[in-house]
Amino acid sequence: MYNTALTTSEIPLVCQCGALRGSLHPAPIRLAVICYCDDCQTYARALGPGIWTDPQGGTPIVQTWPAALRLEPGPLGLLRLSPKGLFRWHSACCHTPVANTLGNPRLPFVGVASAFIALSPAQQQEAFGVPVGIQGRFATGGCPPGVHATAPLSTLWNTASLMVRGLFTGAHQPSPFFDPATGLPRVAARVLSREERDALRPSPGQGA
Repeated sequence: MYNTALTTSEIPLVCQCGALRGSLHPAPIRLAVICYCDDCQTYARALGPGIWTDPQGGTPIVQTWPAALRLEPGPLGLLRLSPKGLFRWHSACCHTPVANTLGNPRLPFVGVASAFIALSPAQQQEAFGVPVGIQGRFATGGCPPGVHATAPLSTLWNTASLMVRGLFTGAHQPSPFFDPATGLPRVAARVLSREERDALRPSPGQGA
């Protein structure tokens, strides 16, 4: 699955079975994080328990702009943990996590799942930098060393800066996830019921 030659112009994206593919193009700002929050762990469990997180329940994500992401036609799925939750995109074939977006397509933010990036962990670190661990209070076995218990102000500031700069440059479009004419998601969302969500949510300190 991994691409052996790291390029600066285009980074390949592919789901685990290869049916959904795309590319990540250079953007002035890309932020790498590992999120241990209970929502990300709940989502990972909905796709496949124990597959998409690290042993302590962390989900590696690269934050960038929708305009930097390209998807080829393929089996795309969409899941929300609640009617007001994030849009969590995945491959509809093998349930590989693809990306998280906000519900408003005008907001220039997308968190691309590392599982969808066809680079080795070492290549991803070379391309995006050392990821910042956040929300470690939800991690399995307690907060891992070097991981922030919450989201530090510096990370929140960097994410806000990413979005503000994207607003001024129109980086919310083109988006591979929303129809440009209607602003609606390209596929219908599956929304978990409260009972489904609660059954998947990790207990405090247990993680995924």
